[in-house]
Amino acid sequence: MTSEILLLNKRGVVIGADSAATTSSGIDHPRYSKSANKIFELTKNGSIAAAVFGNASIDGVPWELAIKLFRSQLGTKAFNRTLEYAAALISFLTDNGRLFPTTFREQQATVQFDSAIKEIARLASDNDKSIRDTTLPVPVRRVAWKRQVERIRALLSAKGIALPLTEEPLHRVLEDLEPWVRRAQVQVAASDSLFAMDCEDLADLGHRLRYAMPETVSPRSGLVIAGYGEDQIFPSYAQLEIFGHVGDELFYRLDDSYEMAQDAGAVIQPFAMSSMINIFTDGFDRNLENIIDKQSQLAFQKALSRCREVGIDIPHSSLASIFDTCQRDFVQAWKQMSWHRNRLPLLGILQGLGIGEMAHLATSLLELQSLKERVTSSSETVGGPIDVAVITKNEGLVWIHRKHFFDPHLNMRYSARLHHSLA
Repeated sequence: MTSEILLLNKRGVVIGADSAATTSSGIDHPRYSKSANKIFELTKNGSIAAAVFGNASIDGVPWELAIKLFRSQLGTKAFNRTLEYAAALISFLTDNGRLFPTTFREQQATVQFDSAIKEIARLASDNDKSIRDTTLPVPVRRVAWKRQVERIRALLSAKGIALPLTEEPLHRVLEDLEPWVRRAQVQVAASDSLFAMDCEDLADLGHRLRYAMPETVSPRSGLVIAGYGEDQIFPSYAQLEIFGHVGDELFYRLDDSYEMAQDAGAVIQPFAMSSMINIFTDGFDRNLENIIDKQSQLAFQKALSRCREVGIDIPHSSLASIFDTCQRDFVQAWKQMSWHRNRLPLLGILQGLGIGEMAHLATSLLELQSLKERVTSSSETVGGPIDVAVITKNEGLVWIHRKHFFDPHLNMRYSARLHHSLA
């Protein structure tokens, strides 16, 4: 995990990130590192930066490597909008045969398929536990399996192909299912509880799930691209979710985008681990929100019970509607009040802050989140040095805090190479 924050006003952009990274082989316990780089220049002129959270790699390639290769290929080419840089990066990742060769994409499809048929088996047996009940006759279990196959097929059909993926690659796979049926047979043969599942059904639904719900079989990376396009006077950002390749296509989502306008104020947006940042900005975090939601439900239920106890008769058919409406209105009202008392004043102050003050605020909020994780959590998912970068229209990207894995003063040849490449 990680903790990152993005601040924008008309003066510029501030991006901050911690340095914690978690790795695990799936066998050993997690290993924690405090040296991960998560903020990168996306262009040579410093007009755009990218920040990464979630999975630290895309299809096994570290994001740091992929982004730096993109920057090198981009050269001095410039785009008018931040979203155009995001589109160019997506295109670079999608079609890059050096980073993601054909043999790797085929291996990736196999890994996704294995995960997909496990998910199909789970969806079926969770809905009808008799499918895996080895005390029942296999024919009975197979009837239950066929019912679930039709249900899951209808579910996947209703979802359709997840954009921006297309139908043709799926159709090509479905036309030659035999190798995939044999692979499914290996997994089914390994467990008696799976014997009722038809391997051809598993193979068919597994691939349909890969294209309808690829997020269930692929790790997720968050990517924030922020700065200035050539035609942009004020800063903007785009937030994407990138899951990796499905076949030869890249599955991703554009979560959010924002461009500062003439009449706009300011933006403060945390990413990943953000409970303490949310308390600072909004007055509450997700845990407090869940507590109040649960306790307000109990309070309204008690109020209705008390009404009945004192003889106030409320028709049973009206109870659910009254309860749901009152509880929903209460939740919305307290959130709105908290936002008005916390976020709105903060945004009013943020729009007038100078770049240095914004950088200090970003650093302080990330330190607060790191402190909270350090004293309340047994894991180490937030921490380490905090990197903070600033982008303005005239200066481009400037580092306020930045860690190095080497001492620049001991690497003068590196400095000379860097100077030559920027000349």
